[in-house]
Amino acid sequence: MIQTLEVQDLSCGACAETIRIGLDLAGFTSVKVSLMTHPHTVSAEVIDEEHLELLKSVLRGHGYSLIGDQAQALDKPAGDYA
Repeated sequence: MIQTLEVQDLSCGACAETIRIGLDLAGFTSVKVSLMTHPHTVSAEVIDEEHLELLKSVLRGHGYSLIGDQAQALDKPAGDYA
């Protein structure tokens, strides 16, 4: 199934090409990067939840935050209270 993620800090064609190449090297197919939408999106064929996590990991590894990452980080308590 095609999975679409909203990406922050994606600003130009060179960024889009970096994402396309990174996802291609990771084995993703049907990759599409849209700079025409706001927020910008990245879509790729994903086969299961583990593959979705790989998609997210590749994007983050190239320095692109996903919309929702910051909100999830804020939901987690800071520090070790054990």
